[in-house]
Amino acid sequence: MSYLSKLTTKSQITVPKDVRTALGVGPGQQVKFDIGEDGRVSLVAADSAEEQERRKQDFLSRVAEVRKRFRLQDQFAGMDGLEYQRWIRPDRIDQ
Repeated sequence: MSYLSKLTTKSQITVPKDVRTALGVGPGQQVKFDIGEDGRVSLVAADSAEEQERRKQDFLSRVAEVRKRFRLQDQFAGMDGLEYQRWIRPDRIDQ
């Protein structure tokens, strides 16, 4: 399904009701325009600042958990790059 809309003199458009319903947006909510490499533009509902912050914190906590798990298993955690090179190839690195 497609819709036509005309730009006003202020470069504004009216988003058709069916599109607003499909996006789940209403007055005052933000939408985002994504431009693809092929030049097509899509309109998507944008997250609120609170939702963006919640997603960011969720992501950061997941990263911290993964780092913690790997750190516990990492026998090289305290080594710098040169120490690691000496460990892996002691015959090739100057002491």
